[in-house]
Amino acid sequence: MADTMATFAAFSLELLSPLHLGSRRAGVVAHSHRHAPGHLFVHGLAAAVGAARGGSPENFAEALAEIMQRLRFGPALFIDGERRLDDAEVGRRLLASSHHVTLDGGTRSAVESALFEVEQLSVPSGSGIRLCGGVWFDEDRLDAQPLRNWLSIIRLGGEIKTGCGHVRCDLWQRDALRYPGIAAADGTGVHLAAGDLLPGAAVDGVVGVPLQPWLGRRHDPKLGFGRRLSQAVLVKVDGRSQRDARFLPCNSGPVTGCWEAVV
Repeated sequence: MADTMATFAAFSLELLSPLHLGSRRAGVVAHSHRHAPGHLFVHGLAAAVGAARGGSPENFAEALAEIMQRLRFGPALFIDGERRLDDAEVGRRLLASSHHVTLDGGTRSAVESALFEVEQLSVPSGSGIRLCGGVWFDEDRLDAQPLRNWLSIIRLGGEIKTGCGHVRCDLWQRDALRYPGIAAADGTGVHLAAGDLLPGAAVDGVVGVPLQPWLGRRHDPKLGFGRRLSQAVLVKVDGRSQRDARFLPCNSGPVTGCWEAVV
């Protein structure tokens, strides 16, 4: 990690709309992760900053390159008070779905075989459940705007055309002493003892769970957003630290936002 990227902050997001934190498709169902992987913040922020800078392809590409160089986002987890909700509880309390169909403008009818279902995560009104994560950075401003403000501007996850992805940052803790829902943290990373649980995807340093493919949908210059699959890599999700170690999110390539052990 670059010496200049040495400050950690924890944050909390209030959901203002459902979130679709896409993980994979199975038949007609678009599944959602039960947490927000770090790369969703990177790409959501790049989209917001690129649009603010003019909205050209060059603006988006330059914003993404700058964010990848200056920031490392880890996963954001659902927290109720001080307690992290595991995947099963997120599924039981927050998971819903909506049904969609593609329409043919010429015939004004549904396109054959174009019905699909989208999983969404919604927090009940009045609930204290928040989506909480952490970020390492060199400076907590982008284009003279505090990072906290950007976290209320971004659209997080997918299906934003149907109204998903609205969040509001209601807590920003620079120099926080813990990564929400995980363990002690500082500018050098998250500190785990051997056997401690590390929620989210990790490229190394964890045991007790199998390897699984990690990939996402990317922008295709000809077909548009979400139409190209990223290069698949193998990760371990929700593993336990193999030894006393520090972990930081990766900030390059298809494993952006995934944990890696650092020395």
